[in-house]
Amino acid sequence: MILLLALLSCAGKDVRTYDTDLLHLGTGYNARMACSCVFVLGRDEESCQDLLKVSPDLARFQVDREAGTVTSKALGGWRRTARFVDAQVGCVLEE
Repeated sequence: MILLLALLSCAGKDVRTYDTDLLHLGTGYNARMACSCVFVLGRDEESCQDLLKVSPDLARFQVDREAGTVTSKALGGWRRTARFVDAQVGCVLEE
């Protein structure tokens, strides 16, 4: 009975929900992991592509060695970039 009253009292209030846009999360993950693979581990782009391959393989990344960034793109509309900070911090996602 108490549980029912608690549920009814919350029914009219706004409930916070979290958007789990999988392509946004996937491109962020791909950018961050590829950045770490290239700039922290010192591996070449081809071996990092093989390491990060998932199925279905929707996200692709491009490395900009001069800028120290990796940009991941999926289906032409989703894009995230990770930037190498230094050896101690590693890579961080840009906003």
